[in-house]
Amino acid sequence: MTDLSAFRPDPALAPQELRRSPRLKVRGMAWIVLMDYSEARSVSVKDISPDGARLSVGNWMFLPDTFHLLLQTSPAEPNFQIDCAIRWRAGDQVGVEFRHALASHVLDDLVGHRSVV
Repeated sequence: MTDLSAFRPDPALAPQELRRSPRLKVRGMAWIVLMDYSEARSVSVKDISPDGARLSVGNWMFLPDTFHLLLQTSPAEPNFQIDCAIRWRAGDQVGVEFRHALASHVLDDLVGHRSVV
């Protein structure tokens, strides 16, 4: 058996954070709408930042790499649409990058004052 008690990881080899801005935890619903508007499905938003989000998309096996995301900023407002591109996939979750950053007032409406991830 190997003794790992003296092992010290090299900080230079640690993964680097590549996000441009911190994510905010949110538990909300949204809609993915295909670019040609032929299909729409509800998804769960796990966290969000001005530049992107983590979505739980269920078993949508053939989700394309780009789509519209409809977000509800408040019950009285219509859905806010933003174009997305998938940056990673893991199980039923995808990380998306927004084509244009969310304005701070839209992000505030979506998350209120939630914790930073």
